[in-house]
Amino acid sequence: MRTTPSVPLKPVALPTEHGGWGFTLEPLLLALLLSPGLHTLGLFLLGLFGFLARHPLKLAYQDLRRGKRYPRTELALRVGGIYLGFALLGLLLTALTAKGPFLYPLALAFPLGAYMAYMDAQNRSRDLFPEIAAALFMAAFAPAGVLAGGLPLEVALGSFLALALRDVAALYYARTQVLRARGQSPKVYPALFALGGSALLALFLSRQGLLPLPTLLALLLLAFFGGFTLFLPPVPARVVGWTQMGFGLLIVLATALGYTLQGLPTALLGVPALHRVLGLPLVFLAFPMGFYLLWRREVPRLARALLGLYDLNVLLGLVYLALVGRLSPHPLLALLGVGLLHLLLKRPYPWPGLGFLLLGMLLLWH
Repeated sequence: MRTTPSVPLKPVALPTEHGGWGFTLEPLLLALLLSPGLHTLGLFLLGLFGFLARHPLKLAYQDLRRGKRYPRTELALRVGGIYLGFALLGLLLTALTAKGPFLYPLALAFPLGAYMAYMDAQNRSRDLFPEIAAALFMAAFAPAGVLAGGLPLEVALGSFLALALRDVAALYYARTQVLRARGQSPKVYPALFALGGSALLALFLSRQGLLPLPTLLALLLLAFFGGFTLFLPPVPARVVGWTQMGFGLLIVLATALGYTLQGLPTALLGVPALHRVLGLPLVFLAFPMGFYLLWRREVPRLARALLGLYDLNVLLGLVYLALVGRLSPHPLLALLGVGLLHLLLKRPYPWPGLGFLLLGMLLLWH
């Protein structure tokens, strides 16, 4: 894409808020896991590019509302148009391949999306209730994907409830923690009430058969962690954000795991094979990377990218353990080795190189 001179593309094409990425990707990932296929791939395109289109179109709207057309305005209109084109392509793909009424959840959640769009146009999208409305609107993509795959209504409802409980609790908690990180003294009881309420509702819904047990356990862990850390010294906002994205991924995986254990043919059934395919080369890559770091005496980006693959494979190994229902030492050794590697990469030479060598030996030992 050619950009207008003197107008950088990134500030126009990518939204600045980080929390929105989590609330967007989590329901799309859950839909892909519960009902893999072209129908959920289409919903992934619709949700992702619809989210991306909001930022450039908002910039263009603000300029045109003031009666101005800057170079940024033209670029924003073009970028937003491209995003909308991909979103419509995803909608068409889902419409052609869906096996069920996928539009029902999106239609029911449409008022929430419209409210969010209105508040966004008023520059109030960062208020609490517009953020909750946006998160719940995006959560509707999970049941849309489930219904598009022809799965039961109970699974669609459960996927939405899991995300909705997490979203509301996380938003109250994260706002409180960010204010504390900025040196303010907000009241903590709304966040405590949201965390406790989500846990109690999850317990009730699980007893009614509307939430899988792993989802209940993940939401209880979120409530306990959030309630405990609200009384600890504040941490930087970026730590709060990454922690909440981690809990969002945990809720997604726990929900998919729960329905897999109930007999649903989800994408998680392919985890053992993927874990083995990815794991073998990672065992032997640890040794050359370790010697390379000992020779170079610094940690390049390649080493950190490789560490991300080890993180992914450890996660796959833990999911594999949950699926087979029996204890195996290899994923636990991998978890130990990767945890040590994270610590040693922060240490000076020669510890990063020794960390990779230690990880390789732990993996090769088993």
